[in-house]
Amino acid sequence: MHMPTVSIVLPCYNGARFLATSLDSILAQTFSDWELIIVNDCSSDPSPQIATEYADRDTRIRVIHNTKNLKLPGSLNVGFDVARGRYLTWTSDDNIAKDNWLATLVEYLNAHPETDMVCADMDLIDEDANVYGVLSDECARTVTELAYKSNVGAAFMYRKSAADRVGKYDDVMFCAEDYDYWVRIALSGRLDYIPDNIYLYRQNPASLTATQQPRIWAKTAAIKTKYHTRWRDRLNLGWWDRQKLAYLCRNPYPRAEFSLVGIRHILGRQLVGLVFFWNAKLRRHIKSKLEIKLQ
Repeated sequence: MHMPTVSIVLPCYNGARFLATSLDSILAQTFSDWELIIVNDCSSDPSPQIATEYADRDTRIRVIHNTKNLKLPGSLNVGFDVARGRYLTWTSDDNIAKDNWLATLVEYLNAHPETDMVCADMDLIDEDANVYGVLSDECARTVTELAYKSNVGAAFMYRKSAADRVGKYDDVMFCAEDYDYWVRIALSGRLDYIPDNIYLYRQNPASLTATQQPRIWAKTAAIKTKYHTRWRDRLNLGWWDRQKLAYLCRNPYPRAEFSLVGIRHILGRQLVGLVFFWNAKLRRHIKSKLEIKLQ
């Protein structure tokens, strides 16, 4: 049995509206050594029929039908459990891969054996596929920034060895399971960002991103809190960045950037300390730090 270089998982739940467009973009890839595993998560629309039609046309495509609705993390785990590639990625039923999507990511991982995961830039499109933005204009794309917010995007690839190391997608983190997974890879290995724009991410009003914002914010805050100490130690964060991360952990709704509210919060805490500066505990603390005798 042929072992493909890349395994692509495509979870689908009632995604018939854009599914064919997404599948066509995969078939148009310049890199052809891939397998596609479509996981139908109990769809009630024509998605299963569309998926089956494509599988009948191309032997690289197979379809798995869940017997119960497992939601996104569960469906990803079902797909990757049977994946055979040494490189792994997944896509969505409403997004579009540019024709160099796989080639760019495979080439980078081949050239950088020390890298566990790579992610690229992407265009942001509306329902009608009109481009209205670029991911790199929305957020800083560095590992340090990943401690504060999900900045990987939807154009990524990681090694099977990294997946074996960090384990499965976490069902408990539904709606932010991808962010949790990227953090686990970054904290246990190496994640690289590249500037190549190779993907189209659709803002679909029926998507989880659009319909589950409160849950996404809450889960994102839980992930920041969960890994707070490990990020602090891994990145050797200074005082200001430690305060920034602590603030974002405590505030799930949705100040993606460290705003004036956060700054005011931290400075307010410091001013409270100054008001009570001359109590005995602080006096001893200052004395021990500065090695001076306070009168």
